[in-house]
Amino acid sequence: NANVVAGALSRKEREPPLRVRALVMTIGLDLPRQILNAQTEARKPKNIKKEDVR
Repeated sequence: NANVVAGALSRKEREPPLRVRALVMTIGLDLPRQILNAQTEARKPKNIKKEDVR
């Protein structure tokens, strides 16, 4: 029955598995900090080479 399939699909979309939600949370919270760390590291004088600066 098409309605049963459609119902199952819409239920799935509404509620992703717990581990997927946990993964999204972890990545979502950690990403800004990782970007900030990478930018901070890249700005350190020892990491800036002459050929990088134009």
